[in-house]
Formats: sequence, structure tokens, C-alpha cells
Amino acid sequence: MNIIYETKGGEKPSLNIAAVDIYHPEMIRDNDYYLERFKENEKMPELLKKVGRDKRYVIGDAEENALTMAISAAEKVLKKHNIQNGDIDIIIFASTTLEYLSPTNALWLHSALKIKKDCVCFDVNANCLGMFLALEQASVLLQSKEAYKRALVVGADQLSKIGSEDTPIPSSIVGDAAAALILEKTADESGSGMIDRTYQTDSSFKDTIVWPPKGFSCGESANEKIHWAAFSGIESVEFAAEALDELLDKHNLQLEDISCFLLSQFTKMNIDILQEKKNIPWEKIEYVGDQYGYTGANSLFIAYASRLNKGMLKKGDLIVLWTLGAGYQAGLMLWKL
Repeated sequence: MNIIYETKGGEKPSLNIAAVDIYHPEMIRDNDYYLERFKENEKMPELLKKVGRDKRYVIGDAEENALTMAISAAEKVLKKHNIQNGDIDIIIFASTTLEYLSPTNALWLHSALKIKKDCVCFDVNANCLGMFLALEQASVLLQSKEAYKRALVVGADQLSKIGSEDTPIPSSIVGDAAAALILEKTADESGSGMIDRTYQTDSSFKDTIVWPPKGFSCGESANEKIHWAAFSGIESVEFAAEALDELLDKHNLQLEDISCFLLSQFTKMNIDILQEKKNIPWEKIEYVGDQYGYTGANSLFIAYASRLNKGMLKKGDLIVLWTLGAGYQAGLMLWKL
């Protein structure tokens, strides 16, 4: 039985990621598939090495999509945390590849999971920053109202459907998956939860990754594949380095105090640059992009689940999360387990 903390006199309650789980489709495409498909492209081996890919899971069943994956991941995490009575106060769903614009996809989750009626549901589309932002918003909401005890945060993307099979980017670098976590108030006074976060937005890149290419108002554009100009996300690495220094200094912490770095799985190249720039021990970085491909909004949390399953995280650990979304936006968060 979980003991839920009740706020007293305006105290900031501790928050705990009580459970996390993931879902991915069965079909695997390894690098050989793309090397053969784009065999006339001499840069393919170099591209796959830079982005750090080996295999990725891709939806091959017409019955599967971002929402069905989200439901599957959420069912797994509710079972893992032994929630059988629908006792969730907040549902936030993060995705770029939303299955519905109306009603909210979070409402479909609410129905499929048989969650109680006293619950707020909404979607977040901040592209690949989505689940990071959803975790922030779930934290803020839980701490804003005494009646709120528990949030379900789910991120799912079917990125394989938006890229053309005729172009290596993004088709060769992405995979399909979902991650779900339960965030709840706790009875302890450990100060666990979100310590701080910071964002950067550089909208000069707004035209680089666009889907639909001409917006929904253009009928022909609505069914087209994503427009993807030259964009590596390398511009956000400098922000990550500076933001990391800023937050560590603000909270009187050293790099050595951080137990784990959960970094955007978009390209391994960017992780390598940040790792070298800040001299982060590689053993403190969890990289799963070689096994899952780039899964969009949830990539950090698939890495988190991987780290947790290895038994490499414990209560009280400090972790850093950094990711970016198209356009671009980037965020860096300091979290205490």
C-alpha cells in the first residue's frame, strides 16, 4: 500500500517516480535494412555511425499507432504499481504523432484504463521535448492542489510513419515506442522530485522540421511526409553545457554529485560532444538509441527505464535530463529520485 503525502501549511511535497514501463512493436529493422535500401548513398555507413544506430522497433501492423502503444505502456505501468481502481488524478499524454486532434488522446487513455471521473486529462505536443515538459507540468500540478495525489504521464510516437521511405533521414534514424510513468506525492520529506529546470528556444530553426510541410490548411500537404532540412541539433549542445553549469552552481552542486545523465537520444554524436565538453564519465550516461532508434518525446524515459532495470539508480540519486524538440526548443532538468 502506498502512503500518500498530504501538504501542510504550504510545504512543498516530495514527488516520486513510483513506476515506469515501456512498450514497443515487435518488428525490428537493423542497419542492414537501410544500408541495402540506400546502397547507392555512400554516406549511409557514416550517417548510421554518427547517429549511433544498430536496430530500431517499427510498427508494421496497421492496427498499431501512437495511441495504442500509449495504452499498452500505461497498462503495464499501472499493473507494475498495483493500481487496480483507476486512482489517477492527472493524465498527460505527449506526442508529435497524435492519433486524434479531438477529443484529447489523454481522454482515450482515461477510457481504456478505466480511470476515475475526478481526473484532468490533456495532451502536450512539444515535439521531442513533449514528455520532458509533461513531467514538469505533472510536478507543478501535483504540488498546486492538495487533492491531487498521483499523475500518469505517457509519451508515445510513431515516427516511422512521418518520414518517407525514399529518404534516409529521418526514416533510418527513428523507431516507434511508448513510455509511461506514475508520479505521486510521498509521505517522506526527502525533497525528491523536480529541483529545477531551464529552457532555451531558438525559433530561427522553425522551418527545418515541418509536418505537415504546408500546414493542415493546405489539403495536399496534410498527407505529405515530413519536411526535414539539414538539422542535427548540435546548436543545442552549447545550451546544455551552459544550463548544466548554471543549475549546478545555483544549487551548490558539483558534476560528481550527479548519478546519471539522461540525454537526448537523437544522435550519439551530440551526446559525445557534450560528454567531452563537460568531461562527463561515460558510465554515468545511459544510451539506448542504438537499440531503439530515436523514439521522439519518450526517448529520455526509455533510457531511464533501462537504467532502472540495470539496478543503477537508487533513492536520493540526482539525475540530469536534457532533450530538444524541432524548431528548436531545448530543456534541461535537475531531478532528485
